Amino acid sequence: MDQLLFILLLLFLIAVGAIVYLNTRLVEARAALPGLVQSSIEDWRPRLEEEIIRRERLRFREWHERELEVVLARAQREALLAAHERFQQWCEQELLVSRREQQDLAVREARRLLAEWKTEQEKQIRQDAIQRSQAVTVGKVTEHLVPHLPNFNFNPKDARFIGSPIDFIIFDGLNNDEESQIREVVFLEIKTGTSALTRRERLVRDAIKAGRVRWLEWSGNNMLPTANPGHFE
Repeated sequence: MDQLLFILLLLFLIAVGAIVYLNTRLVEARAALPGLVQSSIEDWRPRLEEEIIRRERLRFREWHERELEVVLARAQREALLAAHERFQQWCEQELLVSRREQQDLAVREARRLLAEWKTEQEKQIRQDAIQRSQAVTVGKVTEHLVPHLPNFNFNPKDARFIGSPIDFIIFDGLNNDEESQIREVVFLEIKTGTSALTRRERLVRDAIKAGRVRWLEWSGNNMLPTANPGHFE
């Protein structure tokens, strides 16, 4: 029993000693903790500052690169828009200049061709006028000479030149002393070259072929003052 108490007392003393020792170490640790913390902070602060500076520099560099990309993209878009607008203006100016040059060239070419055409047409008109004049002259001469040509089948004295709307009226047999009658009355139109009948000449021809021809006698002594409208139709 005494031994047990002794052992318990010894254990109690050891526990108290341990508690006192631990308390002392705790107090010492508490006393040394601010120094240790301060020392740790002093040791850790430069690394922290360097890390913060490094991260800030990295963030700034990334931000700077992003902003630079944005600025460059915006500048490129603006440059492209400005270049496109200037290119369009240049194209419009060049197109306008080209159109003016083409118009001037076309006008000069048209004037040249017109001048050549006028010269050629004047030559042709003059030549045609000369040919027409010659043809008219030959025709008129021929009209007057036809009754005296060898192949004219009537007596020239029987032919009467009236000129319009036909050239001759021939009273075949009028001046033939051997006969006592006129064989026929012939309306003769003379054409030379490739000339064709005019409208008035065709009207006369059609009237004659249709038999719309008659004989009238008219005395102007006493009928003219009292003539009714349509009397001689």
